Amino acid sequence: MEYPNVYTNGGDDMSEEQQRSFAAKLAHLRERIHPPDRGPYSAREIAAGIADDPGAMTAAFVSQLLRGQQPYPRMHHVEALAKFFGVPPAYFFDDEETESINAQIDDILAWRDTEARTIAQRVSELSPRDRATVTNLIESLQSYEDAPREQRRRRKASYDGDGDG
Repeated sequence: MEYPNVYTNGGDDMSEEQQRSFAAKLAHLRERIHPPDRGPYSAREIAAGIADDPGAMTAAFVSQLLRGQQPYPRMHHVEALAKFFGVPPAYFFDDEETESINAQIDDILAWRDTEARTIAQRVSELSPRDRATVTNLIESLQSYEDAPREQRRRRKASYDGDGDG
């Protein structure tokens, strides 16, 4: 992917919308991507996390980028920030890529905080055959839930005739 020249060498002025867009995307990553047991990374922590990268920058510079006050992030800075947050550099340039990655981030965060994680951990302890059975059950339930309400059919419990049900 080819990136806009304004990010690579600072030669052209970015519009306010582009500056806000970059700052908003960076701020969104900062707010959403962090260990589950704490809040967002500080500008100082981000700077320390990329200190050994060719795109290393000061905490003050990171803070300026977050607030949209630094209008000329260079490509090596963008790449360092992308690497720190685990996203491709295209996240900052391609709105479709941004939306796709944000959806993935949201899924991961939801996963982090739901009972689905507990269920998955329990299923992982089952035999391959039993995991396949659980997968089939989930697919059947999802198919039932996806069907229009008037088309849903519940099967009556079958009885084996001995009164146990």
